[in-house]
Amino acid sequence: MTTSAGTDLSQIDISDLSLWDDGPPHEVFERLRNEQPVHWSPLEGFAHEAGFWSVTRFEEIASVGRDFETFSSEMGGILAVNQFMPDDQIPDDAPGEPLYFMRMMLIAQDPPRHDRLKALVQKAFTPKRSLDHADRIREIVNLVYDNALQRHPDGKIDLVQDVGVYVPAMVIGDMLGAPREDADKLVDWTNRTTAFEDPRVVGDMSDTWEALKEVFEYVWNLVEARGEERQDDLTSALLDAEVDGEKLTAGEICMFWFLLMVAGNDSTRATFCSGYLSLLEDPEQMELVKSGAAGPEQVVEEFVRFHPAFAYMRRTATKDTEIAGQPIAEGDKVLMWYVSGNRDASAFDNPHHFDVGRTLNEHQGFGGGGRHFCLGAGLARLEMKIWLEETLRRFPEMKLDGEPTRLSSTFLNQYRTIPVAV
Repeated sequence: MTTSAGTDLSQIDISDLSLWDDGPPHEVFERLRNEQPVHWSPLEGFAHEAGFWSVTRFEEIASVGRDFETFSSEMGGILAVNQFMPDDQIPDDAPGEPLYFMRMMLIAQDPPRHDRLKALVQKAFTPKRSLDHADRIREIVNLVYDNALQRHPDGKIDLVQDVGVYVPAMVIGDMLGAPREDADKLVDWTNRTTAFEDPRVVGDMSDTWEALKEVFEYVWNLVEARGEERQDDLTSALLDAEVDGEKLTAGEICMFWFLLMVAGNDSTRATFCSGYLSLLEDPEQMELVKSGAAGPEQVVEEFVRFHPAFAYMRRTATKDTEIAGQPIAEGDKVLMWYVSGNRDASAFDNPHHFDVGRTLNEHQGFGGGGRHFCLGAGLARLEMKIWLEETLRRFPEMKLDGEPTRLSSTFLNQYRTIPVAV
């Protein structure tokens, strides 16, 4: 669905999934940036949730992202809707109020607790520590491609389902201490807990609740095993962590582990697969990459700008304020649309053009600035760089072999299938 130039912007609800059939509604965001950069959506169909303000320009997104005192992650969570079903449909054994559990994760916390928890694992994601994983990442990429070709000896594979879902799952799984043979479980749990808007993936919201219960049980089994013998992994680090002299609770450990799994899995596969599709669709850009005219680090940055993995993050106003002259009341929800900020002509030349030669590329694909800049940005960059190098080395003549399909979501910016021939 698209909107014409004459459509009344007050009639547009950005949460309307029909706007997202072909991916982010860039025409709508272009109009909003130019005509109404802070826009109200009523959030139709969710009576228990008020609407939200959309912040669509690069500058205001960065400003909101930096100002945690005025725009809280913890007060209302980071999703447009924190409860995706009516109260009377929530299963009796659902693991508590969604917002309660969300607040156990870094991504839905404010300083000072956010900063203290982030510091506990930040050393595992430093550039130097990430480089320690380079050989392991290269090994995983080739293992996944080998497995895909064993399943499809004719060379017709799906870049998402046969490759994209497994590479990040194994990389982050190694860091968390999950056996590689459990990659299918990590993929399944990620899908069922994040792709809640797509009925092809989550047929019923009870699937999401059930997945969370399975994650909790799995993590606690890992924790009990580490209780006998610590290992050099993030599960052991979480078990030993202390904040203000207190150990993390069982719920905090499980939700921290869950966040690292999802963030390390969903994001990298989404951006890499979408970025490589852009190369397959543009021979000129592909030639720049193959010839070395555009280095792999530079290419990865354009992948992230053009295809940010998460379309938005939400904040909640802690007091009456304003954004770009628009009054915002205390308690109002504010969505920072990274898919819009990364196409803002005030920040990027020719922003709708996928350009691997782009050098000035201070995008918002890892967040809009401030405390919540992506913890794993360095790892993600390295992972995609190596993945790009190995894909080009092994399959320089890879071609599209069918029509890609998108995941139905306003939050996850990714493809569901990308059929290719290698």
